[in-house]
Amino acid sequence: MEILHSYFLSLVWIIYVEVWSEKSDAPCLKIFCNCSRKRGSARCQRLMYIPKVPSYVVNLELENNFLSHISMDTFRNVSNNKLTSLKFMNNSIEVMAVDAFHDLKYLTHLQISRENILNVSSLKMSFQSLNKQLMKKMDFIQNGWTMLPMDFFYSFKNITVRNLEFTDNTFLYFNCKLLSQFSKIQTLTVKNNEIVFLNASGLHSVKELFLTANNLFEIPYFCSNETGQSLVPRLYKLDLTENAIRKLHPTSFMCLENLRYLILDKNRLAVLENDILSRLTRLNKLSISWIPQLSIIKPKAFRCHSLKVLRFVNNRFHFDKEKNNQKKYLYDSSKLFKYTPSLRELNFENNHMPKDPAIFRKIFFPLSNLTKLILQATYIATLPERVFQQMPFLTFLNLKGNRITTWNRSVFENLTSLKTLLLDGNYIRVINESSFPIQLFQSLNKLDISHNDFWCTCAQKWFVDYCRSSNISKILANWPNLYSCRYPEDKKHLLLVNYRPTDADCSAWSQILTIMIVIVVSLFLVTVVLILMLNCQANIRNLIYLFRVSRWKRKGYIRLNSSESFEYDAFIIYCDSDRKWVHLELLKRLEKIDIKVCVHYRDFDVGESITDNITNYVGKSWKVIVVMSNNFTKSEWCQWELDLVQERRRRHGKDALILIMQSEIDSSHMTNSIRSLLDTTPHLQYQQGLGEDLFWSVITKAVRKPFKDPPTAIL
Repeated sequence: MEILHSYFLSLVWIIYVEVWSEKSDAPCLKIFCNCSRKRGSARCQRLMYIPKVPSYVVNLELENNFLSHISMDTFRNVSNNKLTSLKFMNNSIEVMAVDAFHDLKYLTHLQISRENILNVSSLKMSFQSLNKQLMKKMDFIQNGWTMLPMDFFYSFKNITVRNLEFTDNTFLYFNCKLLSQFSKIQTLTVKNNEIVFLNASGLHSVKELFLTANNLFEIPYFCSNETGQSLVPRLYKLDLTENAIRKLHPTSFMCLENLRYLILDKNRLAVLENDILSRLTRLNKLSISWIPQLSIIKPKAFRCHSLKVLRFVNNRFHFDKEKNNQKKYLYDSSKLFKYTPSLRELNFENNHMPKDPAIFRKIFFPLSNLTKLILQATYIATLPERVFQQMPFLTFLNLKGNRITTWNRSVFENLTSLKTLLLDGNYIRVINESSFPIQLFQSLNKLDISHNDFWCTCAQKWFVDYCRSSNISKILANWPNLYSCRYPEDKKHLLLVNYRPTDADCSAWSQILTIMIVIVVSLFLVTVVLILMLNCQANIRNLIYLFRVSRWKRKGYIRLNSSESFEYDAFIIYCDSDRKWVHLELLKRLEKIDIKVCVHYRDFDVGESITDNITNYVGKSWKVIVVMSNNFTKSEWCQWELDLVQERRRRHGKDALILIMQSEIDSSHMTNSIRSLLDTTPHLQYQQGLGEDLFWSVITKAVRKPFKDPPTAIL
């Protein structure tokens, strides 16, 4: 019924056109055709023939019509229109006659789309009637083709068609030999097919090759098997987006010496190997994006001295981790761009930049020639210093959508070439006098800090005042509508342009500032105390020892025995390697204050055995001083002497021994007996400089301190 209705309307239209065509220019019946004088086009639908259209129509689109047979007679009504573009889209075409395009002498663009029942052989024959000398572009889209005969374009020998497109068909194997008839084809597009293998023969004149959304699992071979020379000597752009390529090798891009632009987005790469670009000596632009499984970049992966633009976007690569859990390198920050000296533009959007400023600087240090840097949404929280200053030619810097709150003023100093700075969508709260150098405001053409969490407090006063008193608002993108307050609550959503704090408002002391000062001072004091405790452990220990001596003295305890009943006040046990300190320091100071000291080298009886001497003179001494060190723990005699005096400690208590740590004992030299002694007996630690006087005071009192066996109170 719908067909009959369309046929009736078409009949009415024919009669209308026949009556009026002699009197005036053919009208455009809006029921079937949509015409545009400005574009010189007409788009017709639901017709069973091609009607007359206005004379200005040179671009004719026929979509969803009923045109099963196309011949020269089909175009009778538009033969005088000088059509340059003709598009067939879903017109149920079955056959195209040999003479189909005979009267279309000016045609330069032919498109045949969604004609799934079209006989390919008849289409091939119809090409004979084309004025091929003018034909520049031919599109064959979504026709369900799985293959084409090798002589499909046999009538185009030496014809200069520039663009061919075979998008949205179902080719598994595409043999480019069928294009060998063309002498100057420049662009070939074979997108959204199922191509697994491509024979590049026949692409000798192609400059742009688009193989997007196929099933290629490796880079097509572009070398001649016979001569080894390039099959695509003029190719400068290759698009391999959204294929199944899993690995690249240094030989993957052989015979592509003139390639300038390479796109590898949305493939299945896990590793970028070394020197994969080494054969692309003229490569200017490289895009490796939307590959989330990419986890390893070898040090020389980007090695290419001609590379100027790198697009590494949405890979979510973790530049914040140079090594994985197995200590295997994921990338080398110092070599990532070491071999790309010509790089001018870098886009790192939506990756994970390092938090360590040192690693950040290593990555960008070689890129002194950058003019454009995009670090949008790269999880940056802190901007490292001395990075952008290494890029004297930088004109464009994009830091959108990060987590930046504040930065050091030096980050943006001396960026004299910078013209565009984008910081919108961060967590910036306050812009003050130290945020940007005034010279930067004067050199920028565009500054975007919109969509941030601005605080409308007195800290913001400088910025809002500066916006009103200067011309900075002319370079502020989205000012003033996208600059609003987030804090405090009573000013939420207030535009910064309407926030007008006065000097009086901001002169009172802020409670927040008071709290911050108290917190800072408290943290400072705690830090100082901790540092003193760590650095003055020996002095603290000696002070505690002195406190104990004084406490017993204040309690009024008297001696049941005293040093007067002994020949010596103290006997010194020490290692021979420590004799210099014992003789020149310890002995000298004790005897200076009339303390009688026994040392073996001068006081032992000649002719007596050393064991008898030690036993005899320890018994003649009121106290025993033990000088400990690493060398002490290694000496067997010292250990024997220490065991001997343990009996004195058992009888008179821990005050019978005075332990001096002359130098720290390493854990590897610590014996069980010494560790047990140190755990149960207080000891003094010698330290030069600060606290040395305290040490000698404690030693003196310790020698004179009475035993508590048991203590007797004075009544």
